[in-house]
Amino acid sequence: MDDIFSERVYGVPWVALAGLAGLIAVAYAVLPAAAGADGLRWLVLRWFHTIAWALFGLAALVRARIGNVPVEAAAVLAATGGLVYVALMLTTVSGEG
Repeated sequence: MDDIFSERVYGVPWVALAGLAGLIAVAYAVLPAAAGADGLRWLVLRWFHTIAWALFGLAALVRARIGNVPVEAAAVLAATGGLVYVALMLTTVSGEG
């Protein structure tokens, strides 16, 4: 953990990408969503975008090697975020029925 900005992807520090993902997660947490939906559909439409971006941000933090978390955990976090995002997209395109 000499320099938290030393780990990079395409020249961009993972820490910066984690911050961007965190901002997106916060934005989706406060923006209104899921109008007219109820039950599980409401839950997915309201929160899965936030959860996915939070997982992407955590994966980026792991890649930045800030803590003692094995770097392999980043793949698990990113894949889980991707699955959450796919569930959100499938729910979005499935419509009301």
